[in-house]
Amino acid sequence: MATSVKDKEQARKTTTASVTHKRPISGKGNRRRKQSRFVQRLNYSLHHPINAMWGWLSSVRNAIYLIVAIVVVCFIGIYFPQAPREVLGDPVAYAAWVQQNALASYGSLTPIFNWLQFFTVFSSWYFKLLLTLLALSVVVCTLNRAPAIWHNFAHPLIRRSDKFYQNALERAEFTAPGADAVRWAEAALRRRHYRVRSTVVEQETGVVTYLYANKNSWATLSTFVFHAALVALLMAGVISQWRGFDPDSPARRILPAPIVSLSDALAGFSFDEALPDGQSAVVYPRGTPHNISFRVNSFKATFDPKTGMATDYVTDLSVYRDGELVAHSSSLRVNSPLSYDGIVFHQSSLISSASVTITDQHGYVLFNQPVVLDDSETLPNGEQVDLATNIQVGDTNMVMSILFPHAAGLQLAQVHNPMMVVTIGPPGATSASQDRAVLSLHPGQSGQSKDRWTITLNSASEATVLLVTKDAGAAFIWPIAVILILSLCVTFYFPQRRIWLRIAGKSVQMAALREHFVNIRTDLLSISREAS
Repeated sequence: MATSVKDKEQARKTTTASVTHKRPISGKGNRRRKQSRFVQRLNYSLHHPINAMWGWLSSVRNAIYLIVAIVVVCFIGIYFPQAPREVLGDPVAYAAWVQQNALASYGSLTPIFNWLQFFTVFSSWYFKLLLTLLALSVVVCTLNRAPAIWHNFAHPLIRRSDKFYQNALERAEFTAPGADAVRWAEAALRRRHYRVRSTVVEQETGVVTYLYANKNSWATLSTFVFHAALVALLMAGVISQWRGFDPDSPARRILPAPIVSLSDALAGFSFDEALPDGQSAVVYPRGTPHNISFRVNSFKATFDPKTGMATDYVTDLSVYRDGELVAHSSSLRVNSPLSYDGIVFHQSSLISSASVTITDQHGYVLFNQPVVLDDSETLPNGEQVDLATNIQVGDTNMVMSILFPHAAGLQLAQVHNPMMVVTIGPPGATSASQDRAVLSLHPGQSGQSKDRWTITLNSASEATVLLVTKDAGAAFIWPIAVILILSLCVTFYFPQRRIWLRIAGKSVQMAALREHFVNIRTDLLSISREAS
C-alpha cells in the first residue's frame, strides 16, 4: 500500500514537472494556433469570398469600427479648411484656393495633405467608401435579423415554461374573480388595448390555459423602416458627392454603357459664372444636345452707405432650353435660388466689369463686349486693383488688359466716376514700351492707340456671380431624414409590451420581460389590483 502511495506521489511530481517544463512552450503554441487560425480564415475567405464578406459586414464590431473611422474623417474635415464647392470642378481654381488658404498654414506639408484629400474630405474617395460600407453593413445586419423579427411578429411564442412564471423579473400572481378566469383575464387585457392569443394544454394537474398579450407589436417593424431610411440617407450622401468619371478614366472604357450613362446622370457639379447684364452662358459643355443656357437680364446691388458692405444682391435671370424659356426669376437672391431640372442657380456674389469697344482706323469693330475683372491684386500702398489680362482683341495678334485701381474695401458701384486703365500690346510683352496703348479712361471716354485704334470705355458696372449646382442626392435627403426621425419616434414612443399568463382554474400567473423604454410593472400591478 505504501509503495502504491509512493508511486502516485512520484507520478504527481513527474506530471507537475512536465507541466512546469512545458510552460514556456505554451506561448509558442498559442501563437501557432493563432497563426493556424489566421491561415484557416484566409483560406476560407479565398475559397468562399461571398460568405466571408457577408460575415464581415454582419459583424457589429466591424460596424462600430466603420462608425469610428467616419467620425475620425469628420474631425479631419472640421480641423482642415474645406475647399468651397465652386472650385472643386476647376483644377486651376482649386490650385489657387490651396495656394491662398492652405499654404500659409501648413507650409511644406500642404502637398501631402492635398494628396490625402484633407481639403476635400467630404468628397474624398475614402469617405464615400466608408459611407458605402456602413450602408452595406446596415443592410446585411438588418437582413440577418429580419427572419427573427418577422417570426416574433407573426408567430409569437404563446406558451412558456412553467419556471418562467416563477423566475421572471417582472411577475405577479393572484386569484381571478368570477367563474371564468380566462375570460376575465382576456377582458382585463383588452381594456388596456392588448391583443390576446391563447392555447389550452391538458396536464396531469388539469387543464391549463396559456395567454399571450401584446401591444404595439407593429412598432417592431419600424426598425426595417429606420434601417432602410438610414441606408438611403448614407447613399444620398454618397450620390451628393459624386462628380462622375473623368473623361479619360478607364472606367468609361471598361464599364457597360448603361452604367456609365447612369453615372453621368447622377453626377453633380458646381461652378461659378460671372455674367454682366445681357450676357449668357451654358450649363453643360457646348455641343451637348438639349443644353441649358441662362441669361442675366439685369443685376442690382445695394450697399450700406456707412460700412460700404453689400446689403442686397438681386439678379433678373432667365433659363432657356432649346431656345425656349423654361424658368425665370426677377428677384434671384442669396436665399431665393432658381431651380430647373435638378439644376439650382444661386446668387453668389458680385464682381467688377467693364464694357469696351475697339475700332480700327477704318471704323471696323475689332472688339465690343463686356469684360469681367476676375482677378485682384493689392499694391504696396494698400490700394487694391481689380483686373483682367490677356484678352484677345478680335482676330489680331494683340491682347488687352483692363485695370481698375480703387481703395480697399470699396466696390465699383461705390466709386464715383471710376477710372480704368486699358492697355493693348503683343502677348507676353515685358515692358510698357511694347504696348500699343496705355489709356486711363472714365466711362464714356475714348482714346487712341499707336496704331490709331479707337478704344472706348462704354460703361463700368458690377456684374453678378452665379453659383450653378446640380446635386442628385439633395432632393432625397430631407424626405429621407423625416422618415428616419418618424421611425425613430415610433420606436421610442410606441414600444412593444408583452405579457404571458398561465391560468389554472382561478389561479393566474403573469410574467413579462424587462424591455427598453417600457415599464411593464404598471400594467401587471393594475391588473392585480383589479382582481383583488
